[in-house]
Amino acid sequence: MVVCFDLRTEKFSCVKFSGISSKAKPASQTLVNYNGKLGLLMSEDFCCVYGGSKSFELWVLRDTAKHEWSTHVYVLPLLWKAVVTETMYIDGMVGTNEIVLSACNRDVHSYVIYYNVESKTITKVGVQGIEAFQGKDVDIRLTLNYVENVKLL
Repeated sequence: MVVCFDLRTEKFSCVKFSGISSKAKPASQTLVNYNGKLGLLMSEDFCCVYGGSKSFELWVLRDTAKHEWSTHVYVLPLLWKAVVTETMYIDGMVGTNEIVLSACNRDVHSYVIYYNVESKTITKVGVQGIEAFQGKDVDIRLTLNYVENVKLL
């Protein structure tokens, strides 16, 4: 369940997922901020992708009062199969145009993939130092768009 709070009326309401693809349920999809609106990001395999995946779907809540959703389908380029060699989690979006993916095998989490939905480019970024934790019981998670205010009071 996703709950909204209206600052003007100081009332709570629930987001209805009617009109969305039958497979799009927030518990199994990645919730994202898309231009300040709630978005559900998924592939045909829910919240994971692999080399054989063909597209991403982004459902955006256009109107919270009317529970109206719009959908965007992003078709993956042929190069996708060569770059994505294992199953990847959809971790979210950076800004409004880059989908961030990380390896499902968290033991060897040595790279992150950025897929730019506008330019259809794929960027694979290596993460150094993770190999020191290989074989240990460590839960490594990505945190996207994190900002901390370091201003002294």
